[in-house]
Amino acid sequence: MPKVTLLDKQWQELMTLCAEEARYKKDRTHPKLLALIVSRIESLAAEMGFDERRIATREFRAERAGGTSPGLSRTD
Repeated sequence: MPKVTLLDKQWQELMTLCAEEARYKKDRTHPKLLALIVSRIESLAAEMGFDERRIATREFRAERAGGTSPGLSRTD
């Protein structure tokens, strides 16, 4: 079983937060929670090295190589 890396954990958190953000935007519920989620997405994505454009548009992509940790597509 492959070892779970920090990058794996960050990626999973980012994807979970993006899904939650989409749900709360659609439902138009919990505006304060949505603001916290948005803030966390922005800080986590920046910490992971994504540029401002990708953060703003939520264009996050991962590429797996041989079952290892994802390599992130951070820029075009």
